[in-house]
Amino acid sequence: MERMERLEMKRIEVLEAIKPICEAFKIEDYDYEVNETGQGEILRIKETRIGCSCNSIRAVVDELVGYIFIARWKDRNMGAFGKQTRNVIRRYWIKEEEEQ
Repeated sequence: MERMERLEMKRIEVLEAIKPICEAFKIEDYDYEVNETGQGEILRIKETRIGCSCNSIRAVVDELVGYIFIARWKDRNMGAFGKQTRNVIRRYWIKEEEEQ
């Protein structure tokens, strides 16, 4: 089986795994993008893109949970290490400058 075929199968599995979570949090605009060139595997939630190349499906779900946590707690104080916590959760998020 070719690499792109495996990635397309993985894409379907990832989308099946994250669909109930996205539905529970009313996230409708999401996708798991795969390509052989450039950025590889990316979890896209609305305009946020998270690098997930070579991740297991569980790791992709973890990235989704991290996104939801950041989105839900965006205006709350997370304590003395709030900035560091947010930075760790967002470490694989792709900044727009990097896309160009």
